[in-house]
Amino acid sequence: MAEEFKKRQEKLRKLVLDFEMHLMHNKDIYYDSEYYEKIVKWYIDNHKFKKGLKAVEFALFQHTFSSDLLFLKANILVGLQKFKESLDVLNHAHCLNPTDENISILKGQVHIILGKTEEAVKIFKSSIKFSSHHDEIFYQIGLAYQASEDYKKALIFFKKAVENNISHENALYDLAQCFNILGELEISIKYYKKFIDKDPYSEFAWFNLANVYFKLKKYKKSVEAYEFAIIIDDEYSSAYSGLADAYKALEKYEKATDSYKKVLELEGPNSEIYYQLGNIYFFKNNFNLSIKFFQKSLKIKQLLTKSLYGLGRSLMAIDKWFEATHYFKKASKLEPENFVYLKALAKSEYQLGNFMSSKENYKKSLKINPNDKDLYLDFSLIYYENGELEKSIELLYTGINEIPEESLLYYRLVVYFLESGRYKESILALETALSMNFDNHIVLFELLPKFNENSALYRIINQYKEK
Repeated sequence: MAEEFKKRQEKLRKLVLDFEMHLMHNKDIYYDSEYYEKIVKWYIDNHKFKKGLKAVEFALFQHTFSSDLLFLKANILVGLQKFKESLDVLNHAHCLNPTDENISILKGQVHIILGKTEEAVKIFKSSIKFSSHHDEIFYQIGLAYQASEDYKKALIFFKKAVENNISHENALYDLAQCFNILGELEISIKYYKKFIDKDPYSEFAWFNLANVYFKLKKYKKSVEAYEFAIIIDDEYSSAYSGLADAYKALEKYEKATDSYKKVLELEGPNSEIYYQLGNIYFFKNNFNLSIKFFQKSLKIKQLLTKSLYGLGRSLMAIDKWFEATHYFKKASKLEPENFVYLKALAKSEYQLGNFMSSKENYKKSLKINPNDKDLYLDFSLIYYENGELEKSIELLYTGINEIPEESLLYYRLVVYFLESGRYKESILALETALSMNFDNHIVLFELLPKFNENSALYRIINQYKEK
């Protein structure tokens, strides 16, 4: 099948090249409308809209009354974001072929883009009487309401689309999205089960039921539903991908890896799947393999920020701080408001001895997300290790003002107060921390190896333990 597809594509490409050569040398050419349609579709599929526009206008000069060519021209104008011009062309095509549902659907879709929901709905509804695909028309009406954020109406029409065609994959997906937005995922389970009772061999119904279970964090049930979808269609790559996600959530990394690799087998190289495999190997502490898969992901999609971050994190884990910093910088440039990337960059810069750069990135991170306790803990530790205890304490107080319920900030204060000789304040900080979360006191033993020798503080912990 793949070989046949390749041959068809080569034949089509040759047709396009012949057409371009004739135009370049101003040679007289004439093709029937179907040949022109193939050429124009090639331009559309390859997003070469300007060349496609020239080709379709040339074709329409020879086939003035071809509604199919006009439809393709309208598609190209949409690709060029010339929506009003596209509508003019569609109106002309509609006059020539008023029962062509594809023309009506595209016309409605352009109205949706222009924010004219009700007009779009009217166009879709008027096409039902001559359409042989009611499921698609209902689906388009659902999309119109979804675009205007009227999810209750969208839900009604997505249901109608599915009731007309249980195998309408997009309608099933958007139906689940609406249930999710409306907070009715539990209700949607009954809905999908009803369809499965009618058609137990609908892989799409099983797949969407699995998606709902996944969103509800019912991962075991999600696995079962994905597996039913795969039993029905053992080449359903989306189901394998979902199954892998569910196994990963259950921390069954070997099974998740096998499922992701099955997706690669069915779809070929895929940046997202390589990213997921990189993450799994990172969780398994197999950093050499995680680096390998993040690199594969970036070969396909060089600016995929999460893969840049993942690669940096893997390099950081094996103390390759210079290389890690390079990738964190790239990720942060692409997403300057992502505090996770900035936080990682700040940490790696510090490890390289770039104190000023580290400090600036921590400050940027805190501006974006002042409610991250780890930012205060990590940033204050830099001041602490550089002997700037007062700045460490000041920073922790800033954190406490932002997130007063976080006991770990108080436990860290205990350490800094002790180091600066402020014993009374360290006792007060400890009592506050213990009253908030007693179990977290173990961090003191990690930060202060000789902590148990400090009898006064140790006695306070024992008193709280007895309480």
